Amino acid sequence: MTRAAPSPEPPSSRGGASFLPGISWVWYLLPVAAVALFRDLWAPDEPRYAMVAKWIYDHGEFLVLRRCGTLYPDKPPLVYWLAGLFGWVSAWSVPAMRLVSIVPMFGAAWFTTRFAQLWLGPREQRWAPLLFVGFALILWNAGRIALDPLLTFGCVGALYFAARPAADTRAATRDALLAGALLAVGMFAKGPVALVNTGLPLLAWRLFKLNAPGARAPRWSIAAALALAVLPVALWAVAASLQEPQLWRPLFFGQHLERAAKGTAHAGPPWQHLLQLPLLLLPWSVPVAFGFVDGFRAWRARATGDAEQLALARIWLWATALLVFFSIIPAKRELYLMCAYPAFALLGARRIVFALQRGVVGAWAAAVPLGVFTLLGLALIVAGFAAEPLLSSSPRFDDARREYARILAAYPDVAWRCAISGSILCVGAALSWRAWRAQRFTSWASGVAVTWCIGSASVFALLLPVNDVVKSDRELAALLATQPGEPQEIPFYDTHPEGPRFYGGGPCVSAPVEELLDGGLERRADQAGPSFLAVARESRWRAKPQAERERFREIALISVGSRELVVLGLADSARGAR
Repeated sequence: MTRAAPSPEPPSSRGGASFLPGISWVWYLLPVAAVALFRDLWAPDEPRYAMVAKWIYDHGEFLVLRRCGTLYPDKPPLVYWLAGLFGWVSAWSVPAMRLVSIVPMFGAAWFTTRFAQLWLGPREQRWAPLLFVGFALILWNAGRIALDPLLTFGCVGALYFAARPAADTRAATRDALLAGALLAVGMFAKGPVALVNTGLPLLAWRLFKLNAPGARAPRWSIAAALALAVLPVALWAVAASLQEPQLWRPLFFGQHLERAAKGTAHAGPPWQHLLQLPLLLLPWSVPVAFGFVDGFRAWRARATGDAEQLALARIWLWATALLVFFSIIPAKRELYLMCAYPAFALLGARRIVFALQRGVVGAWAAAVPLGVFTLLGLALIVAGFAAEPLLSSSPRFDDARREYARILAAYPDVAWRCAISGSILCVGAALSWRAWRAQRFTSWASGVAVTWCIGSASVFALLLPVNDVVKSDRELAALLATQPGEPQEIPFYDTHPEGPRFYGGGPCVSAPVEELLDGGLERRADQAGPSFLAVARESRWRAKPQAERERFREIALISVGSRELVVLGLADSARGAR
């Protein structure tokens, strides 16, 4: 008896209810909340941002930013002001401070829905924000204290109002001023890069005559919008530099133009983003890739004047302009492209809807996300139950075995935590694969979204606290707090003082690593006396001559992430000599 082939889901009209996802993008608050709730601050960025924000409210110093007392000239203050405010009103709750990223990221998702409504259609309006918040890069960074979520919200919002067709001059003026106000948010979050993220797509649309139809804003309103965007951050920079003259060069040149041109921070080859994007766009990498090709074809066919092709061409130019720019400059970091991710989501959403309309979803589109879920799920299950015997099989794994012992001491149920998360991913992948095989393609796509939402939420909720054992500074802060005496300063050499200071409140400060070898450590010890404490990267400490190290005692060796640290105090003989 032969089995009848399953029937594909029927097509529907453009305004119909078919082909809509079985989950709203708002449900992705679950994994984002898990990222925010179930882990400590992880170096290098988050402890620094949190401590800069806390310093503002602890010392009432709002103009000049400081990092454990050291001048911090890197970025404008808006993210730190807001994160500090959320922390101050919540008794320095880290999840509350992370609202500075959660709220703007979901605001950017809302603007993505508006773009889809403006240029594509109601089905894409449901899919696009679901893709955006589900991208691996967005899902992880939405629940962290970071600069780029607020930057993305401001820039994408500014781009939306700048691109929205206006019915008359009054509406165009209003939209221009709204765009300027939102661009000011981006500028106050991360500086002049906001002009790039908003200005480049607008320039590309103008260059290729793809500006939206409608009434034009008067020139005075455009000038007012630019002034509104630039003046707040410029006035802050001038005021801060007048108070602290060392800020003139970094705020007006060093931290943006010079840094971008030299690429000394996060330097990488021009193709780096292309290599990273397939992973960072998971689980929707394949529809985005095909959507990118569709957008390129629409850009080439823009002369036809077809409204849908023009919309796709605009979205493609938006993504391409930012991708090309951030590939050309020497500095490379995955977060630099965050403002292009709404465009990636729109292209991917259009491709998904197109595939569902045709009733054909290719094997690659199904295999990539479901294969990733399956491999990740199996890896979690195997790692949970096989980690200990595997690590015991060779002396090469001594360091990893010690860290795993620390984890087991704190979380003896770690294997079951891994198994639960892995099973959710595997079961979701199997059900979604079954739907694809039955040609229930909408169910397949919805299954990918649901599996990623619930699976990632379970991974974050169950396993991020486990990683705190080796990645959090909380244990180091507690160790320093239990030491006798009250040191005026605890110098940190070649490691970060912000996390221990945030959690322990001790006087942790950065110190030049050269001090370890040029006698500076000894001078600090002479000044501090018996209460002397210091923290150094172990490899730096071991480079110091043995005769000089004998004056100090190693209170503890501790691992924080990839850093092997040693906590130092005065040796008993040195204490007695004093």
